[in-house]
Amino acid sequence: MGGMFDLKAISNLEEMLNPKEEDSDSDCGEGFLNPGQIGAKREHKIPDVTPSTVRKAPTGKDIWDGEFLPEGAPATDHEDSRAQPEYEVKFKQNVGTEDVFLGMGGKTEASNDELVVVVNLPGAKGADIDLNVTDEKVDCMTSVYALRLHLPKPVVSAQGSAQWITDKSQLRLTLPLKREFDFMP
Repeated sequence: MGGMFDLKAISNLEEMLNPKEEDSDSDCGEGFLNPGQIGAKREHKIPDVTPSTVRKAPTGKDIWDGEFLPEGAPATDHEDSRAQPEYEVKFKQNVGTEDVFLGMGGKTEASNDELVVVVNLPGAKGADIDLNVTDEKVDCMTSVYALRLHLPKPVVSAQGSAQWITDKSQLRLTLPLKREFDFMP
């Protein structure tokens, strides 16, 4: 009676489920490959740290040399004891009647034209402000306040304008946004 559950069939099933240690088809042991065993074997090289290859540590309070600063970054000390003034950054969109009433100008909620930065400088005078505007940031300094502001989008700093509002002690910067595809209609 050679049925499905005879002794030989059960023994063969047991060998398949529990292979012997020396079986070469086993999924464990040396025959099993993992990602670290694929490819040519490479020797790990220990880096050379002799005194001639190690650079000297910076002196003073610096934690890196000037050559490690990204290109265009100022190599100035950013620790400043002056207070940071309150400021607002707003996006401005120039729209006309054809945009508002007819929707012909192609403007959407996301198509901004200018970036407006309003800095509150109570007690300051317009002549006392040291202002430096680049395409990526604004530096506004007085004897009391210091503001170093990285802009959320690149601007065309050469075409920007600054206005001092005396009665509110506010500096208003209007900076046109730099756009990649201005040549397209």
